[in-house]
Amino acid sequence: MQALWMLLACVCFGTMGMMVKLVADDVSLATVVFFRGAVPLLLLATWAMARGHSLKSPVLHLHAKRNGAGIVAMWCGFYATSHLPLATATTLLYTSPIFIALIMRLRRPSSQAVDQAAAKQQTAMIVLGFLGVVLVLQPHVSAGLGVYAAIGLIAGMVSAVAYLQLKSLGNVNEPEWRTVMYFAVTAAFTSLLAMLATSDPMIHGAFLELGAWTWLWLIGLGFFGGAGNLALTRSFGSGSTWMSAALQYMTIVVSAVYGWAVFNDVPNLVSWIGGAVIMACGALSAYHTHKNKA
Repeated sequence: MQALWMLLACVCFGTMGMMVKLVADDVSLATVVFFRGAVPLLLLATWAMARGHSLKSPVLHLHAKRNGAGIVAMWCGFYATSHLPLATATTLLYTSPIFIALIMRLRRPSSQAVDQAAAKQQTAMIVLGFLGVVLVLQPHVSAGLGVYAAIGLIAGMVSAVAYLQLKSLGNVNEPEWRTVMYFAVTAAFTSLLAMLATSDPMIHGAFLELGAWTWLWLIGLGFFGGAGNLALTRSFGSGSTWMSAALQYMTIVVSAVYGWAVFNDVPNLVSWIGGAVIMACGALSAYHTHKNKA
């Protein structure tokens, strides 16, 4: 079941990314983030109250740390997805395991005894992983999309911080649904603040002019994003962390299929090679990180 949960998460996240691109020209980024948070928040809060579960968490400080990094990653990731080919944006988002390996390597005390062979392998994977990043970025920098690609890479980096904080919530047995719900609260709240600060048209009733398909995509991206988070959390908590970390790269494959079928985006050979390097190095970096209980 663990593999099926992760594959479900991959399909959900790939579908969410496709819907983010579909509405990018019709609504603001803040509107996209709002629906990404509001839809799962409404569904989870309703389900929890119907089941008699408490919405209050005893570890709000841990949620604050995780959500602080996670919401930055979401805003940056959605912005990059709106402007880059879907497969490219998704690949950059999934550089997080490489950044996690780098963070853990930098955190390691100089006095700590380490397996030199394993340390060299980890260093090689980090270096190769960033070489893959360069290959993925190169065609987009040449096409004048370097800023969007850099923001996508920032999303991958900040996601690594959020992932490390997510581990602390698991250690105190915080229910997965409440972790997802609190993140949804953060997404909805920050997007509302952004809409008010920028006098977003949605605040002034522009939502009444949205077409039926736009509404469908907005509600759908919120639903699939929340479902993906739940499936991801369930997968990581139900068995081998290594298997989940390796299988999550199927999201890139799902995104590539959507990009080709819906947007006619076909990455060039250099991008394919770079993506393959990132997937391989990211999966192996995740393996070494969890093997060493990082």
